[in-house]
Amino acid sequence: MIVTLSKPITAHGEEVMQLDLREPTAEDVMEIGFPYLVVQSDDGQGVELRPKVAGRYISRLAKVPMSSVKQLTVSDLSKFQGLIMGFFGQGDEAAAATEGA
Repeated sequence: MIVTLSKPITAHGEEVMQLDLREPTAEDVMEIGFPYLVVQSDDGQGVELRPKVAGRYISRLAKVPMSSVKQLTVSDLSKFQGLIMGFFGQGDEAAAATEGA
Protein backbone atom coordinates (compact mmCIF):
# COMPACT_ATOMS: atom_id res chain seq x y z
CA MET A 1 0.00 0.00 0.00
CA ILE A 2 1.59 3.28 -1.11
CA VAL A 3 1.07 6.11 1.39
CA THR A 4 1.76 9.70 0.33
CA LEU A 5 3.18 11.91 3.06
CA SER A 6 2.11 15.49 3.72
CA LYS A 7 5.75 16.50 4.17
CA PRO A 8 8.88 14.70 2.92
CA ILE A 9 11.16 12.76 5.24
CA THR A 10 14.68 11.41 4.80
CA ALA A 11 15.04 7.64 4.59
CA HIS A 12 18.22 5.79 3.62
CA GLY A 13 19.86 9.11 2.73
CA GLU A 14 17.12 10.14 0.29
CA GLU A 15 14.16 12.49 0.58
CA VAL A 16 10.92 10.57 0.18
CA MET A 17 7.29 11.64 -0.18
CA GLN A 18 5.79 8.14 -0.20
CA LEU A 19 6.21 4.97 1.82
CA ASP A 20 5.21 1.50 0.69
CA LEU A 21 3.52 -0.18 3.65
CA ARG A 22 3.15 -3.96 3.46
CA GLU A 23 0.58 -5.94 5.42
CA PRO A 24 1.86 -7.28 8.76
CA THR A 25 2.40 -11.00 9.24
CA ALA A 26 1.90 -13.15 12.31
CA GLU A 27 5.67 -12.97 12.84
CA ASP A 28 5.48 -9.16 12.95
CA VAL A 29 2.74 -9.31 15.59
CA MET A 30 4.64 -11.88 17.68
CA GLU A 31 7.78 -9.71 17.63
CA ILE A 32 6.22 -6.24 18.01
CA GLY A 33 2.88 -6.84 19.73
CA PHE A 34 -0.46 -5.22 19.07
CA PRO A 35 -0.62 -1.47 18.30
CA TYR A 36 -3.46 -1.04 20.79
CA LEU A 37 -4.73 -2.17 24.16
CA VAL A 38 -8.34 -3.01 24.93
CA VAL A 39 -9.22 -1.21 28.16
CA GLN A 40 -12.24 -1.28 30.42
CA SER A 41 -13.92 2.00 31.23
CA ASP A 42 -17.07 2.95 33.09
CA ASP A 43 -19.06 2.85 29.86
CA GLY A 44 -17.64 -0.43 28.48
CA GLN A 45 -14.55 -1.34 26.51
CA GLY A 46 -12.33 1.11 24.71
CA VAL A 47 -9.18 1.03 22.64
CA GLU A 48 -5.99 2.72 23.80
CA LEU A 49 -3.64 3.50 20.92
CA ARG A 50 0.06 2.72 21.32
CA PRO A 51 1.98 5.19 19.09
CA LYS A 52 5.42 3.74 19.94
CA VAL A 53 4.29 0.31 18.78
CA ALA A 54 2.71 1.85 15.67
CA GLY A 55 6.05 3.55 14.97
CA ARG A 56 7.80 0.19 15.13
CA TYR A 57 5.26 -1.18 12.66
CA ILE A 58 5.82 1.76 10.29
CA SER A 59 9.57 1.21 10.43
CA ARG A 60 9.28 -2.53 9.84
CA LEU A 61 6.46 -2.59 7.30
CA ALA A 62 7.76 0.34 5.22
CA LYS A 63 11.42 -0.75 5.60
CA VAL A 64 12.64 2.61 6.89
CA PRO A 65 14.73 3.32 10.00
CA MET A 66 13.06 4.57 13.16
CA SER A 67 14.92 7.86 12.68
CA SER A 68 12.84 8.34 9.52
CA VAL A 69 9.58 7.49 11.32
CA LYS A 70 10.39 10.15 13.93
CA GLN A 71 10.45 12.76 11.14
CA LEU A 72 6.79 12.16 10.22
CA THR A 73 4.30 14.93 10.86
CA VAL A 74 1.71 14.22 13.53
CA SER A 75 -0.98 14.01 10.84
CA ASP A 76 1.08 11.46 8.87
CA LEU A 77 1.73 9.44 12.04
CA SER A 78 -2.02 9.45 12.74
CA LYS A 79 -2.73 8.36 9.16
CA PHE A 80 -0.30 5.45 9.47
CA GLN A 81 -1.67 4.51 12.87
CA GLY A 82 -5.18 4.32 11.39
CA LEU A 83 -3.93 2.18 8.49
CA ILE A 84 -2.08 -0.16 10.83
CA MET A 85 -5.09 -0.45 13.11
CA GLY A 86 -7.14 -1.37 10.04
CA PHE A 87 -4.99 -4.47 9.59
CA PHE A 88 -6.21 -5.55 13.04
CA GLY A 89 -9.88 -4.74 12.42
CA GLN A 90 -9.60 -1.65 14.61
CA GLY A 91 -9.48 1.08 11.93
CA ASP A 92 -12.76 2.80 12.84
CA GLU A 93 -11.86 2.98 16.53
CA ALA A 94 -8.43 4.40 15.67
CA ALA A 95 -9.92 7.05 13.41
CA ALA A 96 -12.40 8.08 16.12
CA ALA A 97 -9.68 8.21 18.78
CA THR A 98 -7.41 10.25 16.52
CA GLU A 99 -10.17 12.72 15.64
CA GLY A 100 -11.02 13.18 19.31
CA ALA A 101 -7.41 13.96 20.25
